Amino acid sequence: MSLREEQRALTRHKVLTAVLELVAEGSLDALSVPAVAQRSGVSVATIYRYFPTRDELLAAAAAEPSRQALSEPPAPRTDDDELATFQRAMWHDFAENLPLLRHQIASTAGREMRTARLDHSRSLLAGYLDRHGIDPRSAGGQRLISLLLLINGSLALLELHDRQGLDVDEALDRSLWAMRALITATRRDASTAPNGRTVRQPHAG
Repeated sequence: MSLREEQRALTRHKVLTAVLELVAEGSLDALSVPAVAQRSGVSVATIYRYFPTRDELLAAAAAEPSRQALSEPPAPRTDDDELATFQRAMWHDFAENLPLLRHQIASTAGREMRTARLDHSRSLLAGYLDRHGIDPRSAGGQRLISLLLLINGSLALLELHDRQGLDVDEALDRSLWAMRALITATRRDASTAPNGRTVRQPHAG
């Protein structure tokens, strides 16, 4: 990464951190770009160069927990693999910024960002399945990826937390249980299929 790119990344991080802090302290409706500028030490004009609209700024801030979870994964729990560890980190960060998460899902800019991240999320899940012996290109692997995107994503957290009244740890437990059940079912289905092409030996290491 060049010095200019590092500076841009640092500026972006300062701005989004300021948004997260301000949302945690008060109402999302009251959040303004001048307040973000004051908190972050980045000028209003610079913020608008990075994020031309308030919706884009809020959508980017809502996406920050998943980006941080990918770049700085926490130490795994003894009963978790890398996907469960990532989801725990992401959902706990999401839970601290639920107003932003709700806004991302409701706003046009937020929906566009979620759509833009979809291919990347699919690729990450395909790599995970491949490392764990499930062929992501098979029909069973593709079906599994679609369902994992559904039950591990931010919409699942909002359904379990907002509509069903679960706290984040209860929601996590249920989502991770469903993930493991689906992976087990995919393996079982493949073992009884005539061609047996869904599952193969996991990669070493």
